[in-house]
Amino acid sequence: MSSKTNYELAVESRSELGTGNVRRARKAGKIPAVMYSRGAETAPLFVNAKEWEALTRNDFNLLTLLNGKKKTAAVVKEVQHNYLKAFVVHIDFQEVKMDEKITAAIPVRPTHGEAFGVSQGGNFEQTIYEIEINCLPGDLPEHFEADITALDIGDSLHVSEITLPGNVELVTDPKLVVFHVSKPVAEEEVVVAEEGEAGAEGEAGAEGEAAESTEEASE
Repeated sequence: MSSKTNYELAVESRSELGTGNVRRARKAGKIPAVMYSRGAETAPLFVNAKEWEALTRNDFNLLTLLNGKKKTAAVVKEVQHNYLKAFVVHIDFQEVKMDEKITAAIPVRPTHGEAFGVSQGGNFEQTIYEIEINCLPGDLPEHFEADITALDIGDSLHVSEITLPGNVELVTDPKLVVFHVSKPVAEEEVVVAEEGEAGAEGEAGAEGEAAESTEEASE
């Protein structure tokens, strides 16, 4: 797990709404956004597209939104993308209170290195990419890492084996598999093919015996 970094993002209030205004703002390099706050009205915002792109090169969960002299702790609730044109359509932020616990999805990744089973011909697979936890905003990890180098063919690493800080509560089912090394595809295909051939031979033999029995009965 990496050390915590204090990430900040400048935002500006958005007073003019509507499709036309949003379109002009996008051409000017701005991303429309909103910030949700419990017990308060939703605040429309703009985010500088280049600053957002630079920020997303890092792992982050908690960030400080800077709107003039006002600072607000927030998490990213949702990011909408236009994948065909490769731009961010909209960002939803959620204000958080530093003394109130929240539930968040944290990325999980393997440590550098290769699973032992891969050197034996196995296929390394990651089945889930985020783990949900509950903790205070200031305790949110940026990501989790798991040592997968000892995994052999047929081995799995479960959520319960991911090391969590003592002040973090696990929400995701601990029995779920995060990483797995499966048998080589070619080996599995050979086994299936052999089973199919054996089944076909068995059916052919049974049909032959049935035919012989029919001939004997007719005689």
